[in-house]
Amino acid sequence: MELINSSEAGRNWSWDKMKPGVKLISTAFLAFLLLPGCHNAPQLPVDEQELTSIDCSKQQVYGIWVETDCLTGYRGKPFSGIATRGEPARYFSANQYLEGKRHGFSFSAEGSRILSHSWYRQGIREGEHLDYHGQSQRPKRQAIYKNGEEQAVALFDETGIIESYRRLEGGKTVESITYEQGRPWTHLFFQDGEQRERLRHYFPDGSLASDALFRKQDLKRLSEITFYASGKVKTRYAYDRESNLASLQTYWPNGRRQSQQQYGFDPLIVRHGEQRSFCQANGALEELGHYEMGVEQGRFESYHCNGQLMTAKEFRQGVMVDTEVKTFDESGNLIKRERFDGQGKLLEAFYFNAAGQQIYHERL
Repeated sequence: MELINSSEAGRNWSWDKMKPGVKLISTAFLAFLLLPGCHNAPQLPVDEQELTSIDCSKQQVYGIWVETDCLTGYRGKPFSGIATRGEPARYFSANQYLEGKRHGFSFSAEGSRILSHSWYRQGIREGEHLDYHGQSQRPKRQAIYKNGEEQAVALFDETGIIESYRRLEGGKTVESITYEQGRPWTHLFFQDGEQRERLRHYFPDGSLASDALFRKQDLKRLSEITFYASGKVKTRYAYDRESNLASLQTYWPNGRRQSQQQYGFDPLIVRHGEQRSFCQANGALEELGHYEMGVEQGRFESYHCNGQLMTAKEFRQGVMVDTEVKTFDESGNLIKRERFDGQGKLLEAFYFNAAGQQIYHERL
């Protein structure tokens, strides 16, 4: 089982990779708007107040006739050119038109500070739309349009660091990411017909501390990986849909495996199957056990890190059935012998020294 990879679309939304277009109004920029386009001579801007609605369709809404699908006209004809509003020294906007519809570049500004810019095609938004923070001139909101519909939206703070991202299909959000100091924090998306949520946490230095994936419907954890501050893996969890089982591996700070555990769901997560733990110094097996849906079942063994058996016990449906359990030291010498009633109750215990001599007896 492997960690499920989600879409990385939101990560690529950064100031350095965006092409926000024009930031400041300049003579050169206004000259660009005056390019002739489909005409042979440069087009002088027209004050927006001189434009009117023409060639409208009429539609009855709640018993009232309203005009719809109007063209923008100038002197009675569909307008082609540039319409402006305001003064460049204060608030100012400019929009390009073709045959009565917005077509081309549009922008608004206040003095030398750009407020927004976007693109239109035949009266419909198309491509990138950007809103800016007034002071820093960094992007505030970036949206991508296709045939007038929003495809993706990203929001940024005053410094230009991304705060959130969402992707849409048919007007509905199908993927969203929130960020913490520019790093992905929560990520909602659809995969295999279900909505999923990815949660990430970070160390103060910005390195990844954990990355977990959940099924949104019931918050079932599908995968998770955690790290030490050094960057080494601390835990690794994975869920297998077909078997409805999960596995967890933990690691010591030195990179050696610490434990290997299997889990089932009844319906909550419980230990199920073989459980192992390992010594930090050399990775040798330290403990071995078996569970069936959270209940001890089978042989449980403990070892010294040199491989010498320490104890062994047998369980059935959560009850230890041994009548005698021996404990050995690292050299294999018997140091304790315990007697049980076969149902887990301790009756008496005998203790021995390194020479094998009994030094203490305890009866319960």
